[in-house]
Amino acid sequence: MESPAWLPRREVKPPPTSTEAGVVADAPPLENSAGNNANSSCSIQAPTILDLVKDSLRNDPRYKSVKHEDREVFFNEYLSELKAAEGKAERDARGKREEQGARVAKTEGKRRTRNGKEQEMESVRVKVRRNEAVASFQALLVETTKDPQASWTESKPRLEKDPQGRETNPDLDPSDIEKLFREHVKMLHDQCTNVFKDLLAGVIIAEAAAQKTEDGKTVLDSWSTAKRLLKPDPRYNKMPRKERETLWRRYGEEMLRKQKSSPDQKEDRHTGAKNRSSNDSAR
Repeated sequence: MESPAWLPRREVKPPPTSTEAGVVADAPPLENSAGNNANSSCSIQAPTILDLVKDSLRNDPRYKSVKHEDREVFFNEYLSELKAAEGKAERDARGKREEQGARVAKTEGKRRTRNGKEQEMESVRVKVRRNEAVASFQALLVETTKDPQASWTESKPRLEKDPQGRETNPDLDPSDIEKLFREHVKMLHDQCTNVFKDLLAGVIIAEAAAQKTEDGKTVLDSWSTAKRLLKPDPRYNKMPRKERETLWRRYGEEMLRKQKSSPDQKEDRHTGAKNRSSNDSAR
């Protein structure tokens, strides 16, 4: 049933119960002239019931044109329409909020992804710069530090004067610089140690070890005797002074151990051959 013209059509909240009432103020004009008349002649505010507002409507000709038994039916339908309109408005508003929330979440997700990629790229750039700085500083060490006994405190001022600024590169921490220096010095020391061991192996051989001096010393039990043979070789001076004798002693002990084990091995081989010969004779 179509609502009569004396009922204004606007979206307001429906009554929570059928017993609460009020007065509607400033109802918007209807699309026709009858609606405009209703807006000017009455004010209705939901929640309400017809009994509470019909005094303000009874003089309106449009109200009188509706049968008595239909008036409350129309009024209740009008309230239902208001409630339905309000529900639709709430659903629309909720949908808009959800849509806006989804857009915000999508935008935030893109922002996080973009930030993550930027951070990853920056991390790669930092790593590349650091690797380049490390390589440059290592080249500086090769150019300037050749002593396996060099100290960091003495070498640092000299390294800082590098015109290319390789020691003061901001992509290297001070701890990194000192660590690289110590690694370089250790590498130099290891190289000198290997070179000195090669010298010992080339000079202190079995023939030299068998020769004795006038006082009965050999290159295996006398450092001064061994030193006279080693010193002319340039590899001798490359090894730090305080470590030369220690390496010589270790080498001599190893050589003596091998010499002692060699006769035992020969005796074992001789005994084995003799036993095999006896067994063959018995057969």
